[in-house]
Amino acid sequence: VAALAAISLVSGLRWWLVMRALAPPLPLGRVTALMFIGTFFTQVLPTSVGGDAVRIWQVTRAGVGFQRAFIGVMLERITGLVALVLIVAAGVLWLGDQIDPPGLRLLLLASLPLLAGGLIVLCLLDRLPVGFEQFFRCLPLLGTTLDLLKAMAADARRVLLAQPLSLALLLLSAAAQLCSVLAVWALAQGLGLSLGFAEALAVVPAIILITFIPLSFAGWGLREGASVVMLGCVGLAADQAVAVSVLFGLASLLAGLPGCLLWFKGGRRLPPAASPA
Repeated sequence: VAALAAISLVSGLRWWLVMRALAPPLPLGRVTALMFIGTFFTQVLPTSVGGDAVRIWQVTRAGVGFQRAFIGVMLERITGLVALVLIVAAGVLWLGDQIDPPGLRLLLLASLPLLAGGLIVLCLLDRLPVGFEQFFRCLPLLGTTLDLLKAMAADARRVLLAQPLSLALLLLSAAAQLCSVLAVWALAQGLGLSLGFAEALAVVPAIILITFIPLSFAGWGLREGASVVMLGCVGLAADQAVAVSVLFGLASLLAGLPGCLLWFKGGRRLPPAASPA
């Protein structure tokens, strides 16, 4: 539980660094509190992105414009995803043929070039030729959000391509993933299961990546299925993998309780911040 709660602390600092690069930032303490609140709502709202919506809403209530709030949360998520995918790719290469079926191995490895391609497209959205921009504006959904995406492209370059900011964000994101790995490893040790830390490091990020798919309530069910497959690759039986996954979910709920307390203590009634939009 302590390891999972530490993720919110690390992610709060990462989010604050992103926001500071985009606009006059909110105080670090407030951003961290909002991260805990978002973590809590991630656990109690459908899909794994409900907490992000709450964070965007709360930041706008704190005096930040919607565009900056939205872009800040999205870029914070993206920087976390970059580290996650890099760790997943390294784990897949380390395990090799232990990952079965082979198609899963290829799919997990494909996440790296897909992410790289997506980031390149994102960073170039405001530099599209006139013909492409006119084409995208004709599309039903993308056309109405193109201006927001173009603003996000400029901010993405400011955050992802800036040194030493991008390195600091990558290290913080890696630290957050290590906290998840530590939590799973500790739960396995508590159950008396033979799961080494290196093995947990190789498979847990893949479970987290699969859980990001917004198809279930706070990742429940999807995480258990991914755990059966990935932990099975390192020797855990299906019932053992499900037990670890369920305990991980329950520990995540406990780690999100500070966000619940902050919400009822006054987070839902945040006064406007002094910083400009």
